[in-house]
Amino acid sequence: MSKRMLNKLPLTAAAALTAAFGCLFALLLCLLFAFAASAAEDPTAHLSLYGEIAFGLSMLFCGFVGARLCDGERFLRGILAGAFLLLLAVAGSFAFGGEGSFAKIAVLCSIGAFLCCGGAILGAKEPKRKRH
Repeated sequence: MSKRMLNKLPLTAAAALTAAFGCLFALLLCLLFAFAASAAEDPTAHLSLYGEIAFGLSMLFCGFVGARLCDGERFLRGILAGAFLLLLAVAGSFAFGGEGSFAKIAVLCSIGAFLCCGGAILGAKEPKRKRH
């Protein structure tokens, strides 16, 4: 799919596609952390930390890619893609019975929204043009 085709997609469709890319990135991070955990002495010692790192990096990635893939309304597209990914993460947490309290879930959602905004800001910046 070329970049021009992404510009023709509606805002929500492009954000959903970017959230799918974010889910794939999160899956790759989870596989990488699972490989690292299996090489450790106690594989279950830091699984919660690995999950939180994967969540944060995938939110940052989703905001960045959502803003970078399209030409118009870059920041909005990055934020919307991150919101879709955050909604999927929260729904998955409730569906699979997350062990955390409401306060922990609210803090993680706030951190995810902040990282998504940071990624959208980084992705929305226009590249500087060189003067000749």
